[in-house]
Amino acid sequence: MYTLNIDTGGTFTDCIARTPEGKTVRRKVLSSSSLRAGIIRIFSSSEIEISSDWGVHTDLFAGYTFRCLEIDHTPILIKQFNPINRRMILESTVPAQLNTENSLFEITAHEEAPVLCARLVTETPLGKSFPEMEIRLGSTKGTNALLEYKGARTAMLVTKGFKDLLSIGNQQRPDIFASEVIKSPPLTELIMEVNERVDATGKVLHIPDQDSIRETVGIIRKAGIQTIGLALMHSWINPAHEKLVRTIIEEEGMQYISVSHQLSGLIKYLFRTQTTEVNAYLSPIIDQYIRQISKKVHGNRFWVMTSAGGLVKADQFMPKDSLLSGPAGGVVGAAAMGAEAGFHKVISFDMGGTSTDVSRYDRELEYCFELNVGSAHIHSPALTIETVAAGGGSICSYDGYKLVVGPESAGALPGPACYGAGGPLTITDVNLLSGRLDPGQFNIPVFPEEARVKLREILDQIAERSGSRPDEHDLLAGFLRIANETMAGAIKKISTGKGYNPAEYAMVAFGGAGGMHACSIAGLLNINTVLIPEDAGLLSAYGIGEAVIERFAEKQVLQPLNHSIEIADLFPDLEKEAIRNLIAEGVSENEAIIRTRLVFLRFVGQESTIELNWSSQKQLVEDFRSVYTSIYGHFNEERMVEIESVRVVASAKKRESRKPKLRADHMVCEPLHHNDLGH
Repeated sequence: MYTLNIDTGGTFTDCIARTPEGKTVRRKVLSSSSLRAGIIRIFSSSEIEISSDWGVHTDLFAGYTFRCLEIDHTPILIKQFNPINRRMILESTVPAQLNTENSLFEITAHEEAPVLCARLVTETPLGKSFPEMEIRLGSTKGTNALLEYKGARTAMLVTKGFKDLLSIGNQQRPDIFASEVIKSPPLTELIMEVNERVDATGKVLHIPDQDSIRETVGIIRKAGIQTIGLALMHSWINPAHEKLVRTIIEEEGMQYISVSHQLSGLIKYLFRTQTTEVNAYLSPIIDQYIRQISKKVHGNRFWVMTSAGGLVKADQFMPKDSLLSGPAGGVVGAAAMGAEAGFHKVISFDMGGTSTDVSRYDRELEYCFELNVGSAHIHSPALTIETVAAGGGSICSYDGYKLVVGPESAGALPGPACYGAGGPLTITDVNLLSGRLDPGQFNIPVFPEEARVKLREILDQIAERSGSRPDEHDLLAGFLRIANETMAGAIKKISTGKGYNPAEYAMVAFGGAGGMHACSIAGLLNINTVLIPEDAGLLSAYGIGEAVIERFAEKQVLQPLNHSIEIADLFPDLEKEAIRNLIAEGVSENEAIIRTRLVFLRFVGQESTIELNWSSQKQLVEDFRSVYTSIYGHFNEERMVEIESVRVVASAKKRESRKPKLRADHMVCEPLHHNDLGH
């Protein structure tokens, strides 16, 4: 059986696979689900020789469409491809105005990028069934849809009197010093009220009218909205009304329904409603994405990575758990790589095409349960990952006053200027022009002269504005410094910002661009050890292969921490629930284990909690005092401590890995000067 571990990022999709014979196969494709190459020679009006065989040994691309990137023309179907002599026969004539020298083209079957990876690995042409295989997928599909406001048209149903809840939010100003508050665009198109009420103890005060609910759903359907989020007051303690309303919505024919008590079992109506809104907004997008892949790989085992670093069956996957799906694979991979090299305290540094993700690992994965992505606030378990908009595709520009790197990205299309598709100057181009990148090591053709044209345009802009033309080398160094400082700032946020010294950690640098910037950033942070995996550009995919199936279970407590409550008694029911969910995922009872028990404490009257690992009640009190003092600098012995909630993490036992062990190169970094390009 084939095993495919796939990470779909904003620019590239990476795949590390294992064949039934035990051979390791690596593939990297554009996330636009296309392959690119150059035309070497035109033999006839419909036969060409190309610069790549894309690692296949059979005629795999019959039926794909061919499109030149340099000229506008109707896509042409591919009739035949010979990977031995790299000749391609097209169904119709090559455009007459095509210049054969270094002409760039791309081919696609208009399938999702993971399906393209599966075809390349198994060499399965269009129209043929895939062989038996297991797919493990991490993806930024949901994240990109959320950040770019490309989700589905969404309606929310809330308790009467709370129509403005999402608009008001927590009243925090996005920019505390701005005289004019500019709010982010809402995700929800329509918010309607349900005349119902349950009190804080779960007692029903007012039962919703079913006819009124049907009328409300009819209005939503008439508006052409395809997904509904349902969040009612106090449903965390009594979900009876949410269950009733959901039944009515289903009877009225709505396919996509997100219900708050199924997404979060905790108090805080705002957070539950926001989480439900995000899940509803992304449901059709994620569902369609998963369905399109499942349809192509029909009958095969298909798992999806969650933001918390575990695997869930594709048909059980919740959109709210997709937002850090791909980056979580990188954290798991970095932790495995660090441990294999003898380092149990690591900072993962994943610099990809669109963004950079950093995380801290100290023998255990670090979780968070409230997640901010763009303007959205989600209550969902996730690995603690800090993301900044600095990657290989980050656009480098001049705004008339200063140099700017990001947050906009060139993405997979058009991509960096050197990709030859008319893209802007990016960090990838800067590294190429600085001599830090070997053009011959790219999987696709690159054109340094295209990058230099864009660089000179910026030089001209600066000269026109300031009257002085800077040196090219200085401009490149400036762009690199800005990017490095931005990424170093993200690491400071998850280390020194929480009381941890980054100098005590080894940095595991990966992603397509990580190795080029690692030493410069390590120098800024006084980190002396950098580990670069052999497959640094594919480590997130490797980490997805290292992940195990896992489930979380949580319980709101809201009781004082005193001798009248035994915390140990709170866990058994949660453990049974988590194990039961694991077994439903196909894990045998003998393989299911409780990996982590967490207790969340705070002083009565506080909102924020401190997360602690459970060992004993006495140790818990000591740990709370120690952690609270380290964060706030004091501890009030007179104040009562409250148990806010408890959680457990159940997972399958980690089996002996059949995946390839990745070798890591170890280097000792010395602090670098700010003007060092890192050659």
